Amino acid sequence: QPLHRGARRSRSIASVAAPAVAAAACALVWFGGSGSSPMYSEEAAFAAPAGPSRLSSNAALTRSSEALERPSPRAALSAFGAAGKVASPAAGAGARGSRGLVAAAAAAAAVVAPSARSKYITGISWYLSHFVVGIGNDAIMKFLGGSLPPFQIVFLRFSFAAVVLLPFMISQGSAAFKTERLWMHFVRGALLALGIGLWCLGLNLMPFASCVVVNNTMPFFKMAFAKIILGETVGKERWLASIGGFIGCMLIFNPTGATFDPRSLVLVLSACCFAMLDIFNKKYSMSETIVSMLFYGSVATAFVSALRAYQTWVPVLPAQWALFAALGCGANLLLFCLLKGFQYVDASATCPYRYTEFILSAVLGFLVFGEKPMASTLLGSCIILPSVIYCAYIETRK
Repeated sequence: QPLHRGARRSRSIASVAAPAVAAAACALVWFGGSGSSPMYSEEAAFAAPAGPSRLSSNAALTRSSEALERPSPRAALSAFGAAGKVASPAAGAGARGSRGLVAAAAAAAAVVAPSARSKYITGISWYLSHFVVGIGNDAIMKFLGGSLPPFQIVFLRFSFAAVVLLPFMISQGSAAFKTERLWMHFVRGALLALGIGLWCLGLNLMPFASCVVVNNTMPFFKMAFAKIILGETVGKERWLASIGGFIGCMLIFNPTGATFDPRSLVLVLSACCFAMLDIFNKKYSMSETIVSMLFYGSVATAFVSALRAYQTWVPVLPAQWALFAALGCGANLLLFCLLKGFQYVDASATCPYRYTEFILSAVLGFLVFGEKPMASTLLGSCIILPSVIYCAYIETRK
C-alpha cells in the first residue's frame, strides 16, 4: 500500500511536471545551438597578412571597440567613418577589399551593439531565470528524496540530462560532440558531485537552517575566486550588496540556536566547490558551445556519482521515471540560463543576486501552494531587496 500511495503521488507530480518537460525541451532545441559570445569576434580581421591596409583596418577596429564600450552616436559615426576610409580605396584591390569589408562590418557591429547597461540587465535576467528553474528542480528532488538516496537521484538526474540532449546533438552531426577541453568537463562534474555529496553530509550534522546559511557563504568565495583566477574587478558595491544579502539570509533562517560542530566545515568546502564550479562555467562559457557544456558536464557528473549510486541503489517506481525526465530537462535548462548569463556579465556581478532565491521561493510558495511567508522572511527580504537594488543601480550607472 505505501508503494501504491507513492506511485499515485508520483503520477500527480508527473502530470504537473509534463508541461515543464515539454517547455524545457523546446527551449533547449530553440536556443541550444547559440553557444557563441554576444561580443564581436575579430578573428577574421586579424587573419590577414600584415601591411598598410591591415594597419588601417586594425585602427578602424579599435575605434569600433571604443564604440562598443561607449556606444554614443558620435563614437558610432566616428567608427563608421574610419571603416569607410579603409573600405573605399580597397574596394577594387582584391584581398585588400575584403579587409575593408571586415572593417566596415566591425563599424556596423559597433553601431548596433548593446550598451553596457543593456548587457548587464540581460545577463542578470538570465541569471535570475536559472533560480526559477532551480526552485522547480528542488521541489521534485525533495519529493524523490523521501524514497531514494541522494547519489542515486544525482546519477539519474544527470543521466537523463545527457540523454534528452542526444537527439538534438545527433541531428547536428559530429560537430556537436566536439570539445577542446574534455578534462575541464570532468573537473566540472567532479566539483558538482563533490559539492552535492558534502551538502548531503552536512545535512546530517546540522539543522537545515544552519546548513542553508553556511552554504550561502558561496558568493564570497566566488568573488574572491573571480578576482584571483579570472582577474575581474570586484567593486565595493558587490561586496556590500552581498554582505547585506547574507545578513538578510541569516534573519530568514535564524541559525543562532544551533550548536556548532567542527565537522560542519564540510559545508564550507561544499560552498567552495559550487563557487569554483561557477568560475569554470564563466571561464569557458565564451569558448565552448553551450551544448557541449551541457552534455559533457552531465556525463561527467553522472560518471562521478555512478559508484556511490550503485552501492545505495533502490528500485525506482514507473511514475518516478517521468519525474527524472523532468529533472533532466530542468538540469539542462538551469545550466543553459546560467551560461547565457555568464556570457553577458562577470561571475562576481551575479553574487548579490544569489540571495533573491529566498524571495522568489517565498513568492512562488504563496502563489502556487498558498503558503504565507513568515515574519522573518519578510524582515530578511527588507534587507536583501535594498542591497540588490543598490548594486543594480551602481552597476547600471557605470
